[in-house]
Amino acid sequence: MKSLNIILLGRSGSGKGTQAELLQDKYSLINIDTGDILRALAKRKDLFGENISKTIIKGKLVPLWLVTYCWLNKMLSLPSDKGVIFEGSPRVLEEAKILEETLSWFSKRKLLVIYLRTSEKEVTNRLLNRRICSKCHREFSLALNPGLKKCSHCGAKLIRRRDDYPQAIKNRMDFFKKNIIPVINYFKKKKMLIEVEGEGLIMDIHEEIVSKIKKHLK
Repeated sequence: MKSLNIILLGRSGSGKGTQAELLQDKYSLINIDTGDILRALAKRKDLFGENISKTIIKGKLVPLWLVTYCWLNKMLSLPSDKGVIFEGSPRVLEEAKILEETLSWFSKRKLLVIYLRTSEKEVTNRLLNRRICSKCHREFSLALNPGLKKCSHCGAKLIRRRDDYPQAIKNRMDFFKKNIIPVINYFKKKKMLIEVEGEGLIMDIHEEIVSKIKKHLK
């Protein structure tokens, strides 16, 4: 049986990263996180990195060619028999079509799209309270850990992601409505979409996703 491939869609702060890790382990998938790749490129000490950094800080979208490069370059290094899970892509309808075509080119045709449905109010609160370890990059919530300033795993300083400030968050919410909703509707029309409520206990959400994947693949 050919490997399962998954695209995770949802608002920023909807829990895509957490669910991606769980699904990665469950189905032995390789995670391709476009956002992480872009943030790594943003650290380059040149004009290329500077432009990416400025775009991320403003909560805006980098060019389609750059996003495509990020996930395509990663895919080219992967074993042909391994399934993949995409987090942070596609972000516009044109990219969705290119990604779908690319997966087919790589003979990865068993594709499901999971939409984590969350309210704008909920994810805005999550993002405002999110902090990242400056060393091991683990995520923490100040809503769950009030006053926490150091990583409980490695002791490094916790920092705020540059795209987790109010104006950048607003830009990302507006972007979701304008660009991601059409992507969701595109896959929904193709009967490839699984919708899951993204507000609740992490493992409850995961179990619902797995249950709906099983039903979809029958």
